[in-house]
Amino acid sequence: MLKKSISIISILFLSFQSLSEVKELTILHTNDLHAHLFPRIAPWINESRKIGGFANLATLVKQEKRANPNNILIDAGDYFSGPYISTLTKGEAIIQSMNYLGIDAACIGNHEFDHGWDNMLEQIKKASFPILNGNLFFEGTEKLVWDNPYLILERAGLKIGIIGLHGKFAFYDTINFKMTEGIEARDEEEYLRKYIEILKPKTDIIILAVHQGMPGRQSTIGLTDVERNLYKDILLAENVPGVDIIVTGHAHQGTDKALVSNGTIIVSTNANATELGKLQIKYDTEKKQIVSHSNKLITIFDDELEDDPDMLREINYWQDEVDQIANVPVVSSTQKLVRAYGEESNMGNLFADAIEAFDKKIDIAVVNSGALRQDIDAGIVTKGDLISAFPFPNTVVITKLKGSQVINIFNHAAGMTNGILQVSRNAKYSFYPGGNVKNIWINGKPLNDTQEYWVAAPNFVTQGGDGYLEFQNSIEYFDSGVLIVDAAEEFLRRKPIYEPKNEGRVKIIK
Repeated sequence: MLKKSISIISILFLSFQSLSEVKELTILHTNDLHAHLFPRIAPWINESRKIGGFANLATLVKQEKRANPNNILIDAGDYFSGPYISTLTKGEAIIQSMNYLGIDAACIGNHEFDHGWDNMLEQIKKASFPILNGNLFFEGTEKLVWDNPYLILERAGLKIGIIGLHGKFAFYDTINFKMTEGIEARDEEEYLRKYIEILKPKTDIIILAVHQGMPGRQSTIGLTDVERNLYKDILLAENVPGVDIIVTGHAHQGTDKALVSNGTIIVSTNANATELGKLQIKYDTEKKQIVSHSNKLITIFDDELEDDPDMLREINYWQDEVDQIANVPVVSSTQKLVRAYGEESNMGNLFADAIEAFDKKIDIAVVNSGALRQDIDAGIVTKGDLISAFPFPNTVVITKLKGSQVINIFNHAAGMTNGILQVSRNAKYSFYPGGNVKNIWINGKPLNDTQEYWVAAPNFVTQGGDGYLEFQNSIEYFDSGVLIVDAAEEFLRRKPIYEPKNEGRVKIIK
């Protein structure tokens, strides 16, 4: 009798065990590709080996998918705006090239709006892969700008729901207001809860692809830094339970080791098509949860991968399309033009000086450091180089401000939330990082609180972008309609040779 009982218990245990299964799934992930179609030298990664490029990325994705069909590729937005090929085609070259990457789902980033929301819609309609967003609406309506908030797909016998959202703060902080007139971002937490409620009964795993938080910046390496830069994602997971995985973009912050917040796994890459993220998970079908995970960032070295022929043909086609404009020489530079986010840069000096030279009445010109996107090597500088360095269709705006307002603007810059302001040759300032500005000099004289000054800047900044809201209170406001890149080209063409310099215009007080 005892033996019989043991046998029955054993059979029941084995039957119970058979109902439980651990399934494996791989989530490949990218973010902030920023139009880097071709390999390049990125000295912060390697000073001699080229990295990145869509043809290499396509090859790597295909290798991963052949090795393991139970995977998904998700992109977290900002595919537009980087090298000139994106600007000159208003993003079309990028979408058409992304069609060869094997993307299973992507969300929308702020830079998809750089040429206006109508252009964004026109371009993403050309995508052969699903693009998701569920919280951008036409103002005052319940109509989504892009009516595709989520999807459900199946891998490894698991039903996976993927939601696409854009952070409300990032939408208003980093998009030129002119480009989003008539549309609005609504609270991502509210809409995330809504879509979780819809997907929970239908899926095993819920993934959020989101573009949010603080914009990418130059920063130190380390876990504490990763957590700070991805704080908005950590907070979102704490406030909204029910998401298994967040694939995030905007901060340009890689997660060598995935973060975990309130049970939610958070991953991202260091951006600009330099890496492919690879998150591997194990899902217990009895417990109905992810029981283990590991993440790694695969650096895409050009000398380790063969170009994908279909992708190579596509990107070469678009390169040929824009070369006639991009290859026009402008000036010869004696040194490399380099950008910086938290200190003076010779590239920042160039663009600020070009804006200041636009009109004789300008007392000071400023440029937001985040607008400068690519260094320019010494030698012949082309039109394409200038566009790649400043890829946004921003225009020169001249404002009249009181000295006290100028101080408010520089105090915001000193806070370092969006990088410092680069200034023209007739100005200098000193500041405490993370604090306030100490001194500002214009035309060799200390700033006078009550005096009025003509301050010029890109229209993105004067409309309150990057948090420079004080410009909206200007006494006078004139938008020239002249593109910053065109002003820089005209400025440089007056010179037979250009000598980039750092001149101590910005002093950091430690």
